[in-house]
Amino acid sequence: MTQTFTINKPPNLIFEYLTDMEKFVSVHPVISKMDDRGGENYLVHETLKLGFIPFSFTYPVIIEKNEQEKQVKILATVMKMTKIEMEFNLKKDGDYTVVTEQISFKSPLPIKFIMKSIFRKQHTQLFKNIEKLKRIPS
Repeated sequence: MTQTFTINKPPNLIFEYLTDMEKFVSVHPVISKMDDRGGENYLVHETLKLGFIPFSFTYPVIIEKNEQEKQVKILATVMKMTKIEMEFNLKKDGDYTVVTEQISFKSPLPIKFIMKSIFRKQHTQLFKNIEKLKRIPS
């Protein structure tokens, strides 16, 4: 699954919000906390709503980053059986940044269609939240 977002913010700011986990949590629509487990390893605390019922869970992620190339890769294992790989590539385009996101899912469960829908909504909101930032934090 590939998504593209054009954001009126510089690549450095977007990269910072994708790689600084406190900042990432502050703009992500469903992640409430990320515990640092050392190195590039984190434990994500997420809450999804299934209808009106909130469903909270945790899962491990690894964050790989290349600041020079403005690339971020997030590797997650959800419920010990669904592997998700997200790769973000940031490219400056005038006053904008084009974010190309490639997401792949590997699971024994037939959830790919549902996962695509969830990620489409979540990441559209994530990048809207980044674009709404009033000032560029230091």
